[in-house]
Formats: sequence, C-alpha cells, structure tokens
Amino acid sequence: MDSEAFHSRVLSFASYIPQQFVPLADYAGIGELPGKLDLHRLTGLEGHRKSKPEEGSLELSVKAAEKCLERAKIPPQNIDLVVNCAMGKIAGNLEMHLSPSMASLIARRLGIENATCFDMSNACSGMLTSMMLADSMIKSGEIQNALIVSGENVTSLIDEAKSNNLWLRSQAIASLTVGDGSAAYLLGRSEEPNQVMFSEPFTLAQYTNLCIGEAAKKRAGPSMRTKASQLQQGVLDNLGVFLSRAMQDMNLNWEEIEHIYSHPTSPKSMRKGGRVAESVLGKMKNFHNESHDIGNTGSTSHCMLLEKSIQAGDLKSGESTLLISFGSGLAMLAMHIMMPEGIEEWS
Repeated sequence: MDSEAFHSRVLSFASYIPQQFVPLADYAGIGELPGKLDLHRLTGLEGHRKSKPEEGSLELSVKAAEKCLERAKIPPQNIDLVVNCAMGKIAGNLEMHLSPSMASLIARRLGIENATCFDMSNACSGMLTSMMLADSMIKSGEIQNALIVSGENVTSLIDEAKSNNLWLRSQAIASLTVGDGSAAYLLGRSEEPNQVMFSEPFTLAQYTNLCIGEAAKKRAGPSMRTKASQLQQGVLDNLGVFLSRAMQDMNLNWEEIEHIYSHPTSPKSMRKGGRVAESVLGKMKNFHNESHDIGNTGSTSHCMLLEKSIQAGDLKSGESTLLISFGSGLAMLAMHIMMPEGIEEWS
C-alpha cells in the first residue's frame, strides 16, 4: 500500500490524577514568601496534586497507560511503539533514573513485547512532540499503534525551592506552581485523513536560559530556576504569530474548534494567553482553564485537563479539539485532534 494511504487518529487518552490535594496555604501561604507575596493572587492556583511516596515516574506512567489501553480496548501485544516523554525520570525516593529507557520499563510492566521503545525530552512540550513523531511513523506505514506516556513526579521541586533558595532567588518561585500526575495517549491507523494534525514546530532559542531544570545540588531530586515573568512575556509576545501560522499549517478555521487546551503554567497566565488569542483570531468556544487544583504538571498538563473534562462530561465523539503547548526552550507546538469515538462512555 502506498504510504499516502496511511492516516492516524487518537484512539484513546487517559490521565492519572493523584487523589491527595495539597492546599496552597499549606506550603506557600501569605507571610511565608518573600515580600509577603500572595501566590494565589499572582497565579490563580489553589493547590496541587501530590503522588504517593511509592509512586515515581514509572508507577505514575503505568497507571495512566493501563487506563488508556483499557479505554481503547487494545491489547498490549498490539502496541508497536512506546515513547516516554517525562521531563524527569524520578523514582518515588527521588533517585534519578538514567538507563535503560523509561519507555522499556513501562512496556515491561504493561506486558508489551517487541515494540520499539525510547525516551524523548522536550520539556513541557514533550508529549505533543512525541505524538508528532509517532504520527509520522504511522503515516509512513512503519507502525500501526503508538503509546505515548509520561509520569511527572515533580512536587519535590517545592521542597527544594523552600529549603534552599526561595528567600534569596525569585527564580525559585515558579517551582511552587507544579503538581504531580501522569498521562497517556494511544495513536493508531485511521481510514480517514486529518484526524490528527500538527503545526510547524516553533522554537525560540533566544529564551533558552529562562527556565533551567537540573539535579538539586544539596538534596535528592530536581531543581528548577525560572525567570517566570520574562518567559511568560516571551510566550505572549509570540503567541499571536504562532497561532496564526498554526491555523494556516493545519488549514483550520478558528471559529469551528470546539475545545481549546493550552499548557497551564497557571490559571492567570492562561487567561492572559486567551485574551491574546482572541484579539488575533476571534472568540473561542470552550477554552479550558481548570488547572487551579492540579498545578503545572509538565508534559502531562493537556491530558490532565482533558481527563477533568471527561469527568465533567464535557467532551463528545468527533469534536474538533486544539492542544497548544509551550516548553522551556522556548518550544511551541499545536496539535489538532478529533475526539475519539465512544468518549462519552469513558469513566
């Protein structure tokens, strides 16, 4: 069969949202931060979700992947590709994992055999970037089904920020906005075209130094330094051009998109981005900004919001949906999908 005959679609997606909710007042209340900073007023956050001590990146990933496969009714042996795109491969005890690939460990836990497995990193844009690669492999005829998965165990950034440098460096404050969670998408072959589409990737390397993640120097786990206001301004300054190009790349009509999900650095920053988008392209139908109680969950963020929409009964089969990602780098990418068949029955 000619490669032009192959198309892809999203068969299912799922997120694992940890049950434990940690209120903002428990770790970043007024009076605890430099200059009596009010983080709720600044960001719109009310708190975040925290994983259990035994839940590292691997365990979180497996929980989302199992739910994703169950929703699609696809057996593990039918998976041809597994890509892990977590920002940090961190165990429950905060030890960093280097090799083998986290994707291969996830595949083993799920009973997936003979699939191609590898890890990919592109900060908070990791999942959309990985799906773009999987989409191209499906369309080339190389594979049929791809599982893209991420588990972000990142709330130790909060402890690192508070214990080490919060009082001295404003670059640590963005670390207080993170949350734990995991996500998985299953892409497969489709007989219909344009079920999955991507914009041209948009990378602005001049902003590379505005968000740096690395291993903590004095304790286990990660550390992050973010010039948040400068990074946010970089996104806002380029958002209109990026979205206009994305609509052209994917040949989409903005007014026909039913749902829009943007990477939630914070609810307040999303509202700012929404105003920019509407000033350039017009009013949005459904702009989902429900991250107030989960925080910024890195590469899993879109799927976490999608999961909340499923729980609320907001999504229907075949609906036009746009995902917009921003990752340190500065990496910007948009993905358009049609909601999977049977999504109304998911739980």
